Amino acid sequence: MTFNRDLLPDPTTYFEAQNLKLSGPRSAKWKTTECRFHGGSDSLRIHTATGAWVCMACNEKGGDVLAYEMKSTGTEFVAAAKTIGAWVDDG
Repeated sequence: MTFNRDLLPDPTTYFEAQNLKLSGPRSAKWKTTECRFHGGSDSLRIHTATGAWVCMACNEKGGDVLAYEMKSTGTEFVAAAKTIGAWVDDG
């Protein structure tokens, strides 16, 4: 089994599936939403192309949707990758 970065879900689709409402201009690369790590209503910024995210208040951050999945659920890398469909069974 192996991790395949190409199978990471589209960031906008992933975060909206987490019931996060992304706001900001349609053309903006960074969108704003609530931070569930500290309860802020509009402090989490999400890059819609890469999935990178950072909270401007509590400074939680990560580089992609996998990092968010791991942080928000408390799961390890392999379990999080399987959950979001980026883990491939080579057999």
